[in-house]
Amino acid sequence: MAQYRFTFSEEFLLTANLRYRRQLAWRKPFYGLKGILALTLLGLGALLAVIANTWLLVPFAAIAGSLTLGWPIDAWILKRRFRKSPYYNDEISLTLSEEGLYGVGRISETRLGWPIFTKARRFTDGLLLFHGPQMFNWLPDTAAADAASVAEAEELIRMHVRDFRDA
Repeated sequence: MAQYRFTFSEEFLLTANLRYRRQLAWRKPFYGLKGILALTLLGLGALLAVIANTWLLVPFAAIAGSLTLGWPIDAWILKRRFRKSPYYNDEISLTLSEEGLYGVGRISETRLGWPIFTKARRFTDGLLLFHGPQMFNWLPDTAAADAASVAEAEELIRMHVRDFRDA
């Protein structure tokens, strides 16, 4: 059995969401596109400000700013919503076994069998275990009881989850 223990904190939530976003292949082309679009909007706004009125730069700058500040805004919203969650700063203990995943917190207990997991992704610092679209468990290597737990978890996931690969 592989054991993981962690505090379900804001930092944990943000790391899990960053890993989730990083494995989405369709997001990668948009990073460069967002930068080009932001620069184009700023250039167009500056041109209009010089030709017509300096106040015309404001809406272009606001849109360009929102393009470049997407993740900090998302992180702020995630943290703000999470502070109201009953899971906020809960101490979680997860066990992976032949039966599936078993999790216990101060106020919760859950058991998920292997058939529910649709895919898994291996990152350099942990495992992302999916049980549906946008539903996942982040298992950081630092939360494992020992190195043997990480290897055992990876072996169990390889045996039971069809779509398992490196992110």
